[in-house]
Amino acid sequence: MMEQLRNRQDQAAEAPNAAPADSWGSPFQSIDLVYLYSVLRVNIRFITSLTVGAVVAMLVYLQFVSPVYTAYSQVLLDTREERITPVEEVVSNLNVTNSVIAGEVVMLRSNVLIGKVVDRLGLIDPPAFDTRAPRPEPLFSKAKRLARGGQPPHVVAAALPEETLRSWVIDEVRGNLGVTQIGVSFAIGINYKSSNPRLAAQIANAVANEYIDSQLENKMDATVRANTWLSDRLLELSEQVQSADAAVVDFKASMIENAGGNEESINQLLAELNTRLVGSATDRADAEVRLGQVETLQLAGGLLAVADVVTSPLLETLQQQRTGLASTRAQMGSTFGRKHPDMIRISAQIADIDRSIEAELKRRVEEMRSDVVVTRNREDALRGQIALVSERADSLSKASVRLSQLERTAEATRAVYENFLARYKETSAQADFQVPEARVIGRAEVPVVPTSPRKTLFVAMAFLFGLSLAIATVFIRNLVRAPVTTSAELRALTQRHVLAPLPYVRHFGRKYKWLQREVAGRGSSSFMERIRSIRIDLFEVSRVGRPRVVLVTSSVPGEGKTSTACALASDLSSSKTSVLLLDADLRRPDVMKALSMPPEGGCLVSYLERGDKMKDLPRHSRLIGADVIGPLRPTSDAADLLTSNLFSGLLSRMSARYDVIIVNAPPVLHLADSMLLAKHADATIYAVRSGSTPAKVVLRSIQRLEGAGAVVAGVVMTMVRRKDAAARESDMYSYDY
Repeated sequence: MMEQLRNRQDQAAEAPNAAPADSWGSPFQSIDLVYLYSVLRVNIRFITSLTVGAVVAMLVYLQFVSPVYTAYSQVLLDTREERITPVEEVVSNLNVTNSVIAGEVVMLRSNVLIGKVVDRLGLIDPPAFDTRAPRPEPLFSKAKRLARGGQPPHVVAAALPEETLRSWVIDEVRGNLGVTQIGVSFAIGINYKSSNPRLAAQIANAVANEYIDSQLENKMDATVRANTWLSDRLLELSEQVQSADAAVVDFKASMIENAGGNEESINQLLAELNTRLVGSATDRADAEVRLGQVETLQLAGGLLAVADVVTSPLLETLQQQRTGLASTRAQMGSTFGRKHPDMIRISAQIADIDRSIEAELKRRVEEMRSDVVVTRNREDALRGQIALVSERADSLSKASVRLSQLERTAEATRAVYENFLARYKETSAQADFQVPEARVIGRAEVPVVPTSPRKTLFVAMAFLFGLSLAIATVFIRNLVRAPVTTSAELRALTQRHVLAPLPYVRHFGRKYKWLQREVAGRGSSSFMERIRSIRIDLFEVSRVGRPRVVLVTSSVPGEGKTSTACALASDLSSSKTSVLLLDADLRRPDVMKALSMPPEGGCLVSYLERGDKMKDLPRHSRLIGADVIGPLRPTSDAADLLTSNLFSGLLSRMSARYDVIIVNAPPVLHLADSMLLAKHADATIYAVRSGSTPAKVVLRSIQRLEGAGAVVAGVVMTMVRRKDAAARESDMYSYDY
């Protein structure tokens, strides 16, 4: 029979590989929403406990935490300029942009401004900030300090310098101070949190006021510094202006002295000389032309030919006289002869006049030559004077460039001096009137309602945190454990036939009360129907022989092996089969308790310890209609007792007496008891709790059973809930009654 069951086991192992895929596909496919819901439902107690614990912890915390009050004040960066005089300020108004607002927010939280607030309010002395005063110390900090042998904080603070304590107070105020831009406006909100509402409002208003005062103070300091700097610069510029003017005057005097006049007179003289030079050159050219004509005529026709082009009063008179004498001689020639005395006298007069004309012509030619020489000399003299005056003009022009530079330097220095003088007058007028770029638009009032802790919000957050943590823990634990959820997964993992999925039966009160109702036929679930299918599959439909000894076990306690063994014994007894239910879990016996059998009669542990007799061991259970043998007390020597000859003899005697022996075995993992019992069994039924038993635990348990020589005839998935994937896979709840 053992060999036949092993063959059947091999056939069941090959069946999953040969069978076509069902509607569920691969055994380890993705998890659906229904499966997630089933995981949460299985762990609902853990989720509820952790969530309630988080809420209770938060409620306890809220009972001890001090309330925190928040005071709010607001300042507005003013973009409108308020001017009393139309002059430019030393510190210009803010060009309000997002970057500028961010800078102002940083300045409001700066330790410099907060330090001024601390000094103005004297925050080092109040008990709220004075670290030298005794304060309640957190338990953990106190324990750590005592472990290190340190002194209390107020004792340590008492020995510190005042500046260190001040920096601590500044850091504490900054930690409780909040400064943010209000929306997209130019307004900045200031809030301060404190357990003292009056102090919170006082500090919030002080920060806003100090911010405004610091702006005015910065402007005043900048104006005073500007006035001082301008005053010093005015003295320097005044000296520079005087020096520049003196340099211009001295250079101009030396320039006039060296050049013999100023630039205007030199230019006028040069213009006159050029005019005279032009006239002299013209005269020279005319004289040369006349002289050239005369000399040409003289060479061609003699000296008398020149008389036509040379004129003078004397020459004209002589020519008139000669013309008159010639006319007279011509008249007398018709009357007298040439030798007539009058003719001789007139001829002599004409000859004298010709000699006078010739002499006059020579004199005039010489005068013309003299005029050419004179005009040339005069022209050369004018050119020399012009060259000399030009040199003086060039030197004067070069000196004028230097003079212009000195004058421009003097003018620039004077312009700078005038600008600085005007600016000095403006800043002096601003010294007594400064306008800040911001103004307080909301003053902090003493808060009445604490802003923290917000109990409703904190409790809701604790609820959500606890719920999220519990759900995350459940899913992470489920992911790490990778429990078996469907029959397909179980079949693929164990390579064994899944006998049946057993439904989870809702129950209240005692642990096995539901089992007693189901066995007695008063249940409303399909639990016994599934047990009957296990019995039919294992004992009637099987093509091999009926097993005589059936071992029922699981990986760990609480997976339903005891209820499965009891229900299977009950179902077998109802089919006219003599059945013995043997509780071999000697360490944690629970069959008697499950069947509500009184603790009396023979005890299996006592029998194996050679205390009781065999005939006293079987006790009939009217609930299941079968005999039961089990321990009345637990023992720690279970392994030694199960390996004894008495136990082997007991099984042999009982096998001859009963048709089937159902053995409720201990869990497989961590114990060797099931391994010892496996060699006595013809078939082993392995129970796996749906959605709870990890896949690696199932695999390890099957390997241990096979290593011990057990014939695992099939596996049973227990405690399958209505919403589990295994229930939807087999539609096991469709016919509940």
